[in-house]
Amino acid sequence: MSKNFELMSRAGLSLRANPAGNVPSVSVELPRGQNGRSAWVAQDKAPEWLHAVAIVVKHWRLSAAFAAMVFITAAIVTFSIRPTYEPTARLEVDPPGETFSLNGSAGTSDAEYLETQAQNLKNSRLALAVVRKLGLAHNPDIVTNPAIRDSQPSQQSDGLQMTPAEDFAVAVFQSRLTTKRDSASRLITVSFSSHDPGLAAQVTNAVLDSFIDQTFEDQSRSVMKSTQWLSKQLDDIRQRMEESSKVLADYQKSIGVADLEDNKNTFAEQLGELSRMLMQAQSDRIQMQALLSSVKHGSPDSLPEVRNNPLVQQLGGRLADIKTQLSQALVTYGPNHPTVKKLQSQADELEDQLSSQKMAILSSVNTNFAAANAREQLMNTQIKGTTQQLNEMGRYNALKKEAQANAELYNALYAKVKEAGIAAASRSSNLRVVDEARILSSPTRPNRMLNLAVGLIVGLLGGVALAFIRENTDSRIFTLEDIQQCIGSLNVAILPQVSDSDEHRLTATSDSKAAESIVAKKKKPEELRFFLDAPSSPEAEALRSLCNSMMLANFDQSPQVLLVVSSFPGEGKTTVAMNLAMAMARQGSTCIVDADLRRGRVASAFGIPSRSGLTDVLEGSIPLDQALVNTPNVAQLSAVPSHSGNPNAGQLVCSEAMREVVRELRGRFQYVIIDTAPLLPFADGQALSTIVDGLVFVGRSGVTTRDAVRRSLELLQQVHGAPIMQFVLNGANINSADYQYYKQGVDYYGELSAK
Repeated sequence: MSKNFELMSRAGLSLRANPAGNVPSVSVELPRGQNGRSAWVAQDKAPEWLHAVAIVVKHWRLSAAFAAMVFITAAIVTFSIRPTYEPTARLEVDPPGETFSLNGSAGTSDAEYLETQAQNLKNSRLALAVVRKLGLAHNPDIVTNPAIRDSQPSQQSDGLQMTPAEDFAVAVFQSRLTTKRDSASRLITVSFSSHDPGLAAQVTNAVLDSFIDQTFEDQSRSVMKSTQWLSKQLDDIRQRMEESSKVLADYQKSIGVADLEDNKNTFAEQLGELSRMLMQAQSDRIQMQALLSSVKHGSPDSLPEVRNNPLVQQLGGRLADIKTQLSQALVTYGPNHPTVKKLQSQADELEDQLSSQKMAILSSVNTNFAAANAREQLMNTQIKGTTQQLNEMGRYNALKKEAQANAELYNALYAKVKEAGIAAASRSSNLRVVDEARILSSPTRPNRMLNLAVGLIVGLLGGVALAFIRENTDSRIFTLEDIQQCIGSLNVAILPQVSDSDEHRLTATSDSKAAESIVAKKKKPEELRFFLDAPSSPEAEALRSLCNSMMLANFDQSPQVLLVVSSFPGEGKTTVAMNLAMAMARQGSTCIVDADLRRGRVASAFGIPSRSGLTDVLEGSIPLDQALVNTPNVAQLSAVPSHSGNPNAGQLVCSEAMREVVRELRGRFQYVIIDTAPLLPFADGQALSTIVDGLVFVGRSGVTTRDAVRRSLELLQQVHGAPIMQFVLNGANINSADYQYYKQGVDYYGELSAK
């Protein structure tokens, strides 16, 4: 199988036998798309970036036009905008003072205070003060309307009533004033925009100065009001303080209490001593009572006074020694010995003395218990007697606290009054200008270079994006890659359009009649006989390549009957059929059949009289011999013209008579080229595709769409038409970057013509 049929097989085409001849035919097997429609899968092996570059190059005119439009618009807008100057000044705001705070707290956070100060810079009172200070109501840069600027002021009742010019100036002033607080510091940035750099700096500095003056005036006014109010309050507080002090002194004398130190007096000291003595008496009584309780349940020996008494300890030691001697004597001498009796007498005497001493100690403990109990009762009696004095001391303490509170309040208010007076006299302020505004040498906006750069970048990016949008939305076929993406790897022939250079070349190299023919028919490119009139042109060479490709498709037997089809009118189908027939006539006897019974143009293109034609043959009015006409200036080429405008054209082409005409032409000519009506509007091409050996599909660059080609292939598949031998892209622009090889061919043929 030839290379052409091998490519068709790869594209999804299956071979079948054609009943009209011995040339193999193919049916188009279209892959199914996502929407169920047939689609040809493109096999693009080029890198993605090359494909993107190709898209941009393809639509470079659109991209360049968009970029130029955006850049020019940016330039016009930038240079039409009047320069604006916006100098900046910085104000440092310290924390607020505590002059007016009686509790020692400002009441707000630093961030809130700074934000409040930044917002106060935009108030109308400050704006009016600056407008009047600088006379901005009569400045043409602020008040642009002369009628408002020159208006006379009305009778003012106070300083807050504004004239129309001042009202307008205040509104403009507030719209141009910008304040910004730095969250990381105590700085507030102030700026004013104006077309006059000197005025912008002057207004910015005036805003800060006026704000500081107003803030100080407000503080001074507040201090004076506070001082007056505090002075009135001091008189009342001083009177209450003196009265409470006098009452406290009189009551102190009446109860006989004298203050010793801070929070101490004689009554408190006396009551504290009684309480201490009572506690001591209770402690002694409890201790004696515990000792006596232990004696009741045992011997006096359990008393600590007995155990720790030196005499008791001495008598006990002597008694122990005597008892030891007595025990030894009894063992040695017996109970009746005088020594034993003597020792027994001494032991009895020591026991009597020891018992007497213990009883004396027990009697002393009883005496101490009685004394401790008596002291406790006496202390309780004394403390109970001081209840009335305690009530008097409670009232005394209340009077003392009231007097102390009045004195502290008076002292605090007096200190505040003194601080307010000092602050008002010192003109102190927590606002300070850190950086004054200066006259700018260059405008703040517009930044012309930046705007032009941004406009250029936006234009370029937008142009590239527009190229991709155009590529994705434009389904027209322009290049060989577009065809491959649409229908796969079929054989494609490029047929360039006839350009002005071709016209000049024909005028210089061909006879005058041919040149005049080309020029005269340039308005109708589909009727140009470039193969005859310009045999050395790139278009003619493209037709020769197309002819050779089809003739070499099968070395054993080339296709004899070819049908030239297109999707819609105006795609160059008749031009390709006519010139292809002239090219194949160089190889053998050829007949071109104008089967477009609705709008046939073959006769007019060759200058053949159309007295009779294919319509008459199909209707049976005349035989085929009478319809055959030899074309002038082309040897071995005959034509079967048609009569245009037949209402039964579709029925005639699809009839058995048309099949008989094709069979008869097969026997008379070596090659038969059939031109028919477009595929999509009419069914003529579908019917003829079943009785020919092969199809030549024609599409026009920039006109034919991918959808039209796919739909045409689907129609051919449905009727099992003959194989597509070649796809011809007609009207290609050889000056495009996609067809540099054709451009080189044009230059080459131009050099040959010059020689």
